[in-house]
Amino acid sequence: MAITLLAVSFASKPVSTPTTVTAPRSGNPAPRVAAYCQKQSGKKVGNGDCWTLADEAFKSAGATRPGSDMRVWGREVNPAKEALKPGDVIEFRNAWFSDGTITGSAHTAVVVTGGSREKFSIAEQNWGKKNVRIREMDLTKLVSGSVTVYRPQ
Repeated sequence: MAITLLAVSFASKPVSTPTTVTAPRSGNPAPRVAAYCQKQSGKKVGNGDCWTLADEAFKSAGATRPGSDMRVWGREVNPAKEALKPGDVIEFRNAWFSDGTITGSAHTAVVVTGGSREKFSIAEQNWGKKNVRIREMDLTKLVSGSVTVYRPQ
Protein backbone atom coordinates (compact mmCIF):
# COMPACT_ATOMS: atom_id res chain seq x y z
CA MET A 1 0.00 0.00 0.00
CA ALA A 2 2.78 2.43 0.86
CA ILE A 3 4.44 1.85 -2.50
CA THR A 4 1.18 2.53 -4.33
CA LEU A 5 0.58 5.73 -2.36
CA LEU A 6 4.15 6.87 -2.96
CA ALA A 7 3.81 6.30 -6.70
CA VAL A 8 0.49 8.16 -6.86
CA SER A 9 1.81 10.96 -4.68
CA PHE A 10 5.00 11.30 -6.77
CA ALA A 11 3.08 11.32 -10.03
CA SER A 12 0.78 14.10 -8.86
CA LYS A 13 3.61 16.46 -7.78
CA PRO A 14 5.25 18.76 -10.31
CA VAL A 15 8.81 17.86 -11.23
CA SER A 16 11.25 20.48 -10.01
CA THR A 17 14.25 21.58 -12.02
CA PRO A 18 17.53 20.52 -10.39
CA THR A 19 19.97 23.28 -9.49
CA THR A 20 23.00 21.19 -10.49
CA VAL A 21 23.07 19.50 -13.86
CA THR A 22 25.39 16.57 -14.45
CA ALA A 23 26.38 15.74 -18.01
CA PRO A 24 24.87 12.45 -19.15
CA ARG A 25 27.22 9.54 -19.77
CA SER A 26 25.89 9.22 -23.31
CA GLY A 27 26.69 11.61 -26.11
CA ASN A 28 29.97 13.33 -26.81
CA PRO A 29 32.50 12.44 -24.08
CA ALA A 30 35.07 15.10 -25.10
CA PRO A 31 33.83 17.88 -22.76
CA ARG A 32 33.96 15.44 -19.82
CA VAL A 33 37.50 14.39 -20.81
CA ALA A 34 38.62 18.05 -20.79
CA ALA A 35 36.82 18.81 -17.52
CA TYR A 36 38.47 15.83 -15.82
CA CYS A 37 41.92 17.01 -16.91
CA GLN A 38 41.32 20.57 -15.74
CA LYS A 39 40.26 19.32 -12.29
CA GLN A 40 43.53 17.38 -12.00
CA SER A 41 45.77 20.45 -12.40
CA GLY A 42 48.64 20.22 -9.92
CA LYS A 43 47.92 16.57 -9.08
CA LYS A 44 49.60 13.36 -10.14
CA VAL A 45 47.19 11.12 -12.05
CA GLY A 46 47.83 7.38 -11.99
CA ASN A 47 51.54 6.60 -12.30
CA GLY A 48 52.32 10.10 -13.62
CA ASP A 49 53.00 8.99 -17.20
CA CYS A 50 51.63 11.30 -19.87
CA TRP A 51 49.23 8.84 -21.49
CA THR A 52 47.80 7.91 -18.07
CA LEU A 53 46.17 11.34 -17.79
CA ALA A 54 44.27 10.83 -21.05
CA ASP A 55 43.46 7.21 -20.17
CA GLU A 56 42.04 8.12 -16.75
CA ALA A 57 40.10 11.02 -18.29
CA PHE A 58 38.58 8.61 -20.82
CA LYS A 59 37.57 6.20 -18.07
CA SER A 60 36.05 9.00 -16.01
CA ALA A 61 34.11 10.32 -19.01
CA GLY A 62 32.87 6.89 -20.10
CA ALA A 63 34.75 7.26 -23.39
CA THR A 64 36.19 4.35 -25.32
CA ARG A 65 39.04 4.14 -27.79
CA PRO A 66 38.48 2.82 -31.30
CA GLY A 67 40.96 -0.06 -30.96
CA SER A 68 43.75 -1.53 -28.91
CA ASP A 69 46.49 0.94 -29.92
CA MET A 70 47.51 2.88 -26.79
CA ARG A 71 48.23 6.01 -28.83
CA VAL A 72 44.95 6.25 -30.81
CA TRP A 73 42.14 8.11 -29.04
CA GLY A 74 39.40 8.55 -31.64
CA ARG A 75 38.91 10.08 -35.06
CA GLU A 76 41.99 11.79 -36.47
CA VAL A 77 41.60 15.56 -36.80
CA ASN A 78 43.49 17.84 -39.20
CA PRO A 79 44.15 21.01 -37.14
CA ALA A 80 44.76 22.99 -40.34
CA LYS A 81 41.13 22.35 -41.35
CA GLU A 82 39.30 21.85 -38.03
CA ALA A 83 39.40 23.89 -34.83
CA LEU A 84 40.85 22.10 -31.83
CA LYS A 85 38.20 21.34 -29.24
CA PRO A 86 38.30 20.59 -25.52
CA GLY A 87 38.80 16.85 -25.07
CA ASP A 88 40.87 16.34 -28.21
CA VAL A 89 43.95 14.24 -27.48
CA ILE A 90 47.30 15.13 -29.01
CA GLU A 91 50.09 12.65 -29.66
CA PHE A 92 53.52 14.24 -30.11
CA ARG A 93 56.35 12.26 -31.71
CA ASN A 94 59.85 13.72 -31.25
CA ALA A 95 58.29 17.18 -31.56
CA TRP A 96 60.47 20.27 -31.39
CA PHE A 97 58.94 23.74 -31.45
CA SER A 98 60.60 27.08 -32.25
CA ASP A 99 59.62 28.38 -28.79
CA GLY A 100 61.93 25.77 -27.23
CA THR A 101 59.29 23.17 -26.37
CA ILE A 102 60.57 19.64 -26.93
CA THR A 103 58.73 16.35 -26.38
CA GLY A 104 60.14 12.87 -26.07
CA SER A 105 59.73 10.13 -28.62
CA ALA A 106 56.03 9.87 -27.67
CA HIS A 107 54.06 12.33 -25.53
CA THR A 108 50.30 12.57 -24.91
CA ALA A 109 48.36 15.70 -23.92
CA VAL A 110 44.67 16.66 -23.75
CA VAL A 111 43.21 19.89 -25.13
CA VAL A 112 41.38 21.72 -22.33
CA THR A 113 40.55 24.97 -24.12
CA GLY A 114 40.02 24.85 -27.82
CA GLY A 115 40.75 27.25 -30.57
CA SER A 116 42.87 27.54 -33.65
CA ARG A 117 46.07 25.60 -34.11
CA GLU A 118 47.86 28.81 -33.13
CA LYS A 119 46.26 29.16 -29.71
CA PHE A 120 44.82 26.51 -27.42
CA SER A 121 45.62 25.02 -24.01
CA ILE A 122 46.63 21.50 -23.08
CA ALA A 123 46.78 19.48 -19.88
CA GLU A 124 49.81 17.24 -19.62
CA GLN A 125 51.94 15.42 -17.06
CA ASN A 126 55.23 13.50 -16.97
CA TRP A 127 57.41 16.56 -16.64
CA GLY A 128 59.41 17.18 -13.46
CA LYS A 129 57.27 15.99 -10.55
CA LYS A 130 54.79 14.30 -12.89
CA ASN A 131 51.92 16.56 -11.84
CA VAL A 132 49.31 17.78 -14.32
CA ARG A 133 50.00 21.22 -15.68
CA ILE A 134 48.04 23.35 -18.12
CA ARG A 135 49.80 25.47 -20.71
CA GLU A 136 49.21 27.17 -24.04
CA MET A 137 50.36 25.62 -27.31
CA ASP A 138 50.93 26.79 -30.86
CA LEU A 139 51.20 24.03 -33.47
CA THR A 140 52.38 26.47 -36.13
CA LYS A 141 55.72 26.61 -34.26
CA LEU A 142 56.44 22.93 -34.95
CA VAL A 143 59.93 22.69 -36.46
CA SER A 144 60.44 18.93 -36.53
CA GLY A 145 58.76 15.72 -35.44
CA SER A 146 55.05 15.12 -35.76
CA VAL A 147 51.76 15.87 -34.04
CA THR A 148 48.57 13.85 -34.42
CA VAL A 149 45.26 15.08 -32.98
CA TYR A 150 42.41 12.71 -32.12
CA ARG A 151 38.81 13.52 -31.27
CA PRO A 152 36.97 11.16 -28.90
CA GLN A 153 33.79 9.70 -30.36
